[in-house]
Amino acid sequence: MAGLSVLVLLGAGLLIHAQTRRVLRDNLDQELVTLARTDAASGFDEPGVGVHVHDLATGSRELDLGAQKLARVSDGSGRVLAATASLAAGSPLPDDTHARARALAGDIAFADLERGSAAYRAVYYPITAPDGAALSVMVALSTEPLERALRSMLAGLALSLLVGALAAAWGAVRLSRHLTAPLERIAAAARTIRGHEPGGRIPPVSSDTELRTLTDILNDMLARLDEAMRLERQTAEAQRRFVTDAAHELRSPLTNLRGTIEVSLRRARTVGEYQETLTAAQREIERLSRLANDLLMLSRIDTGQAACVPRPCDLAALARDAIAACATRAADGRVAVALDAPPHLPMIADPDRLRQVLDNLLDNGLRHAPEGSTVTVTTQARDQAVVLAVADTGPGLTAEQQARVFDRFYRADDSRARSSGGLGLGLAIAKAIVEAHHGSLTVHGTPGSGCSFVAAFPTAGA
Repeated sequence: MAGLSVLVLLGAGLLIHAQTRRVLRDNLDQELVTLARTDAASGFDEPGVGVHVHDLATGSRELDLGAQKLARVSDGSGRVLAATASLAAGSPLPDDTHARARALAGDIAFADLERGSAAYRAVYYPITAPDGAALSVMVALSTEPLERALRSMLAGLALSLLVGALAAAWGAVRLSRHLTAPLERIAAAARTIRGHEPGGRIPPVSSDTELRTLTDILNDMLARLDEAMRLERQTAEAQRRFVTDAAHELRSPLTNLRGTIEVSLRRARTVGEYQETLTAAQREIERLSRLANDLLMLSRIDTGQAACVPRPCDLAALARDAIAACATRAADGRVAVALDAPPHLPMIADPDRLRQVLDNLLDNGLRHAPEGSTVTVTTQARDQAVVLAVADTGPGLTAEQQARVFDRFYRADDSRARSSGGLGLGLAIAKAIVEAHHGSLTVHGTPGSGCSFVAAFPTAGA
């Protein structure tokens, strides 16, 4: 920053010097024209004397140059007709033939000349003799006073530049300390934060608005990183638990299947015994098939491949079909299934996925409903939503169980659910499908009073 300030000051000084030089040179040229015009006007004012020039400057000078005037009058061949004593006494002053030719042609021309080691500025001015001959009068003044003034000004600019550079350097150091000290404190605080220790934040280090904003941005970034790390840990833990549970669920039917087949192969069996073995093997294979289908469905939901295809459908009709499909199972378990629904309940949803939700909720209700009880399916339109509820009068769930009932492979009563064929995936799949329709699936109930699973789907205008 200090270097930039010095460059700005240097550029400004050079610009001022150049502009001043141009102005002084213009003033000198104007003074030369005034002197030349005076000599031209008085060159023939003395009868019988011929052309002459004045040794002293008789014109009104705007700039006190303190220099001796040099002047001469020449004809077209370059012959000097008159000259000042100062010019005749000293060393010769070169002639600029080009400028003299322009003056003889009637123009005013300027030239830079040197007389020994001294520099002069000259003007060639046209003059006409009484007989009509074209002459030129040359008037020259030393440029030493001008250069002396410029050197003096340049010294002043150099001093100003030095003072400005020192001031800029001092200001830059002060500003650098003002800015870097809080930044160093921010860096030191950031270095104390470890990736395995979430929750660390950078304390306020300055009252400046910009630094406070920077600190807030960094703390917000740290908060989002903490949240991302927390979610990553939760995801990793869920994946680990999912893989472990899936392996456990697969191992159980595979072990049963292998044991059944190994026992049947130890000796020759009757046809009836082989039929029993194949029937038991078929049950385990069906269980494996259900598990594989559920795992595939969850994988598709997680990767977004199980997209819903909404179209007009009738939830009441879907509920009647689902109840009819589980009628035999309900009768075998001596459980009644009741439907409380209007004749038609139209909605926009994926009917195949809604049927899957109904089947999973009914499967869960029938599995936990005691003999002689009723599982009730209710569908209705309520508060800009279409609501589906499946209620049973089973053992119910505690608050802790309700918080985990939608977790994958979770069973409120693991031994009872495993013996009845439950995999702990049905409710997780149902919840994922409902949420894919932008709805919600919740559970209500208390221990000993049964449970009610309620799915709410927003209507198109909600």
